[in-house]
Amino acid sequence: MGLFSRSKKVRTTADAETLRKVFDEDYALYRKVGESDDLKRFYELDEYVNSPVFKNKRKQIEHLRYKESEYYNREKDYKKLLKAEKLKNYYLIKESQELQGYLKVKETDEYAQYARLRVIVTTPGFDKKLRPEEYMAYRNIVAHPKVKALILFEKNKKFRHYAEVKATTLPQEFEKLTAYIKSDEFRKNREYLLNKRRYETTDDYKLLCEYEALKKRPDIVKYFSLQSDVHFKNMCRWEPVFEDTFRGGSLNEQKWITRYYAGERFLNDTYGVGNDVQLFLPENISFTEKSVQLNFKKEQIIGKYWDASLGIREKKYEYTSAALSTACAFRQCFGRFEAKIKLNHSSVVQCFGMRGDRDMPHIEIMRSGANGLQMGKIYTSKGKVVNEIMPLKDIHLSNDFYIFTLEWTREKMVWMVNDTVVKEVHENIPDIPMYVFFRLGCNQEPGGKCVPSRMEIEWVRFYKMKEEKGADVKLK
Repeated sequence: MGLFSRSKKVRTTADAETLRKVFDEDYALYRKVGESDDLKRFYELDEYVNSPVFKNKRKQIEHLRYKESEYYNREKDYKKLLKAEKLKNYYLIKESQELQGYLKVKETDEYAQYARLRVIVTTPGFDKKLRPEEYMAYRNIVAHPKVKALILFEKNKKFRHYAEVKATTLPQEFEKLTAYIKSDEFRKNREYLLNKRRYETTDDYKLLCEYEALKKRPDIVKYFSLQSDVHFKNMCRWEPVFEDTFRGGSLNEQKWITRYYAGERFLNDTYGVGNDVQLFLPENISFTEKSVQLNFKKEQIIGKYWDASLGIREKKYEYTSAALSTACAFRQCFGRFEAKIKLNHSSVVQCFGMRGDRDMPHIEIMRSGANGLQMGKIYTSKGKVVNEIMPLKDIHLSNDFYIFTLEWTREKMVWMVNDTVVKEVHENIPDIPMYVFFRLGCNQEPGGKCVPSRMEIEWVRFYKMKEEKGADVKLK
């Protein structure tokens, strides 16, 4: 079964070529971005930024609380010690002149005598009546101004706190904690945890910003939009294998022959077949600055023809024409085959087609004649015509060039005009290599107004399907 929509409007050739130019630009960008270090970096960042590790790390950072940290506890301990009365008195006494005087007194003979006697009189069981001399000596020494001042100082609350704290490791612990609180490490961590936008100070945030910048960059945005563009992906499937723009004013004989393949191979001469009213001559091929022209004209000539019963014979032809074929240079099974062609309104058949060494099967990519422009015809190996379509509308043959295309795969064949699909089939698909041909001809007398007739070709391009491994479009 075939699909054909006569209601579908064919886009103009200018629009089609604009879209092709856009594709070329898009493809160049796609290749450039696809091969860039920036895209490689984007994929690296994309994998990391969207990983559970990254997300959990961010969540942990954003949920940090200073009051729940060891830094808060250490600062809390520090502030508590700063307010501790005994520790404050310790440092007041430690740095005081009174303590310096006290220590000097303790180095005197009077203090030594006082210390010795104090031990005696404060010993349990000491009786001042039994040991009056020592007791009186003790009374006298404590009355000494220096010793008296020392005793008063030792009874001072601040000094007692000093002495108590000095006997512990608290001063060392406080000084160590003070050094830690004043350190750059503590300050930075405190500022970090108190900063509500702390995540923005991390290396991960820098990576996230780099990722977002790449993700929003126009060329990378375009790259990923192209990956989901069906038309772009379809065009990317094809790899060019044959092209001719017919510039230079002469035919590339490495690519083209100008007669039937059998005449090239066996006769080294041109000939006609069946009811051909014309003989193909290379002289009927002419050139403009941008195209090649195949001309059909009224001209008498004696030439060869193939008689199915008698073989090669000669006859008089009333017309001559022109043909191009890639039979000696290019053949392919499956691919994309297209040409930009300008046709005449004429009963002379102008054909762009494909065939193998035998007559059947063969494909008419485009055929124009008395019945108008037709596409989508396949001749099977049994000579049966399948998939013929009705004449196309909106095609102004004498005025414009049109791009005629066949996409031929193992699964389907698609005919297009200016990249607008006009026919699609999924059955009776040939599967042999074929060459491409262009020709003008008739198998009956053409009307007088139809001669001369011309088929003008600006360019031809043939493609093969890229191997999957080498395909340019790789969707993740």
